[in-house]
Amino acid sequence: MSRCREVQELVPWYIEGGLLSEEERAVAEHLSQCDACRDDLVMTMRLRFDIRTIVDAAPGPSSRLRDHVSRRVLGRKLAQLDVGSFVLGFSMGASLRNRRIPIRGDLNVMGRRIRLFNTERNRKGGDG
Repeated sequence: MSRCREVQELVPWYIEGGLLSEEERAVAEHLSQCDACRDDLVMTMRLRFDIRTIVDAAPGPSSRLRDHVSRRVLGRKLAQLDVGSFVLGFSMGASLRNRRIPIRGDLNVMGRRIRLFNTERNRKGGDG
């Protein structure tokens, strides 16, 4: 049962192609033998597809609203990154697995990959 739990935690990274080669092989092998985890994979992929479909179909702001907002914010600071809060949030969200902390070198925002920094995990087929 704990193997299933480990695989279910890795399913999102498996779908995105963000696992190390050895992890990817282990997940694929488990999925080939476990109906419950395969069902979880299918459900996760379906949910991901449904969310993307809904977001893509959502109407954007009207040109009138866009113009109004542009006039109000032109020349103003719209965002600020507090590095201390970011690091605290990151350290709270990092988890230790197999004596390593899995760190993603990119973000996935609405289906678009935004590279933050380069890691072994981001290199196709690279084993760390």
